[in-house]
Amino acid sequence: MWLPPGEAKVTVIKVGLIGAGWMGRAHAAAFEGVPRIFGTGPATLKIVAVADVSEEAAKDFAQRFGVGSFTTNWRDIINDPDIDVVDITTPNDVHPEIALAAIAAGKHVYCEKPMANTAREARAMHEAARDAGVVTLVGFNYLCSPIQAYARQLIETGELGEIFHFRGTFDNDYMVEESFPFTWRTDAQAAGRAGALGDMASHVLSLAHYLVGEVTEVCGTRQILHARRRDAKGNERTVENDDLAHFLCRFRNGASGYLEASRIGTGRKLYLSYEIQGTKGALLFDQERMNELNLYRVSDKPAERGYKRILAAPQHPDYAAFFGLQGNPLGYNDLKIIEARRLIEAVASGKPWVADFEFGYVVDRVVEAVLVSAEEHRWVKTEEIAR
Repeated sequence: MWLPPGEAKVTVIKVGLIGAGWMGRAHAAAFEGVPRIFGTGPATLKIVAVADVSEEAAKDFAQRFGVGSFTTNWRDIINDPDIDVVDITTPNDVHPEIALAAIAAGKHVYCEKPMANTAREARAMHEAARDAGVVTLVGFNYLCSPIQAYARQLIETGELGEIFHFRGTFDNDYMVEESFPFTWRTDAQAAGRAGALGDMASHVLSLAHYLVGEVTEVCGTRQILHARRRDAKGNERTVENDDLAHFLCRFRNGASGYLEASRIGTGRKLYLSYEIQGTKGALLFDQERMNELNLYRVSDKPAERGYKRILAAPQHPDYAAFFGLQGNPLGYNDLKIIEARRLIEAVASGKPWVADFEFGYVVDRVVEAVLVSAEEHRWVKTEEIAR
C-alpha cells in the first residue's frame, strides 16, 4: 500500500512483526515513538499481529504493546490480507524465506540486517521486491543518525574534496571471555559463515557505502579466538563463524579502505568508528560518542589546524524533531524512530529510502567476497559474487 496522487491520505500502515525478541521490541517502541516525535505525517505504523516460535514470547509481546493477535506460525502473518508491511526481526537464516513469501503476497518488507546468510539469497530478495514493486527497508539504523546525514552532506557538497581513503572499525568485547555461551550467533546455520563479519562489519560497510560509495574489491582474513563454547544445556559446541575479521578494499570511485570488526575486541563496547580522508578535509566519528562529528579542514590557517568537534544540532537532518537546542544527546532507540519514519515515508510515497534491499544486497555481496578472499588468500572482486 502506498499513496498514489489524488487518493485519500494513508492513515494507518498495518504491520505484522515476526520475531518477538529484543530487536522486535525495539521496532515496536520505534513505531510508537514516530508520532510522538514527528507527528502523524503521511501515516502511522500499527502492529496488528506478532509471530514468534515461542508462544510465551509472542503472547508477552502482544500484551506489552497492545497487539491484538499473536501466533507461533509466521505464515499466519503472510496470509493476513489486512497486513501491509511484514517486519522481520528473526535470526538471519529465515530472513529470505519470510521475505520472499511476503513479497509474493504483495506486502512491503522491513528486514533487519544482514538480509541473508548468502549474497545469492540477498540478490533473490532484492530482485523479487524490484519485480513485485514493493517497498523494502533494511535495518541499518546507524545510517539514520543526524550526524551521518550531515557527514554525507559535507561529502556531497565537496567540503572534503576528493575522498581517497576510508578506515572503519566495529569492536565489541562481549564474546572475549571463553565462558560466553554458544548461541545462534556462533552457529553457521542460523547466523551464516560470517560471524562478526556479517553481524558487525555489515554496519561499517553500510556507512562506507552510504558515505563513500560501492566497494568493488576486497582482500581479507578472519579469526576465531575460542574454537569451542558451551551452549545453554552445557554441551560443548564448535564455533562455526569468525570472532574477528578485517580486510582491505577498493571503492568504485578509486578510494582505498581498511575495515575491521570484532566481537572479541577487549575493552571496546560499541566502538563503531570511521575516518574519512579527502584532499580538502577529513572526518572522524565514534558511535560511543554518537552525537559528535570531528571535522578537519585543510583550508584553516596552519597555526589553527586540527579537528573541530561538531555537536549534533537542530540544523542537522531530523535532530530538531527531538531537541531544539544543540548538544542534547540522541540514543540508539531514537535512531530506530528515525528509521521507522523512513519506512512510513517509503510506503506512503512508494519510493524506497537509501537502505533498501538493493543496498542490503550490495553489502552482503562484499561480506561474501571477504569470505572467499580469506579462504583463497587473494583479492576478490565483488562482481565475482552471486553472478
